[in-house]
Amino acid sequence: MSNVHRSITHVMVLLRHPADGRVLTVRHQPRSWHSPGLLTVVGGRLEADEFFDEGAARELAEETGILITPDRLEFCQLVHLHAADGERVTGVVFLAREWEGEPYNSEPDTHSELVWVDPASPADDCHPFTREILRFFAAGRRYANVVAPEPAVGGEPR
Repeated sequence: MSNVHRSITHVMVLLRHPADGRVLTVRHQPRSWHSPGLLTVVGGRLEADEFFDEGAARELAEETGILITPDRLEFCQLVHLHAADGERVTGVVFLAREWEGEPYNSEPDTHSELVWVDPASPADDCHPFTREILRFFAAGRRYANVVAPEPAVGGEPR
């Protein structure tokens, strides 16, 4: 049998601050299985009955409390992520330039805080995929292939 790769779809929203262009990220709790203590973009897995923009709007509401209709989201990026464990993720990224209300951490069991970051200079504690998504967004790239670094011996990234 050949190597079997699992492929999933993630939807993400870059909530862009109108005053300075920073993008909202969420910091995962230290006990997170996939990104302990790291910053990630707002988003998650697409559910079976959703279109991309609907899932992105749902994830934005779930993680930040910001309600926005899918038609107010702008498509901005498609990314193909290859994780070191063989998982393949198709990421569909949307941009939100305008919204009502103030974002807040509406999933405190999952996230420890919300952090605004400069997409052109992502924080060192961004998840590697998030760092690349932000970098490509800042450069105006609409498509990107991203490969996660292989873990080194002992589980630490190389």
